[in-house]
Amino acid sequence: MLNAVSERDQSLTSLLKQLSEEYGVPLSTLKLNARILRELKLISYGSIHNKKSARLEDLGSFVMGLVNHSRGGLGVQFSD
Repeated sequence: MLNAVSERDQSLTSLLKQLSEEYGVPLSTLKLNARILRELKLISYGSIHNKKSARLEDLGSFVMGLVNHSRGGLGVQFSD
């Protein structure tokens, strides 16, 4: 989900519907995970009254960097 948020400029509702169709994951499961990611301050998104696209927060970008590094991409290294 973090990857999809970082790559697509759309509302969370639209994004979750697409992910549900693409991967066969129930929409309710995706909504719960999105709420958890928001509580962890990894993503942000609008509300019924405040429309805005889903986006990565700074911490979400950091996590994406770590994940990409573990897949052979750029990332962050820590010294011992």
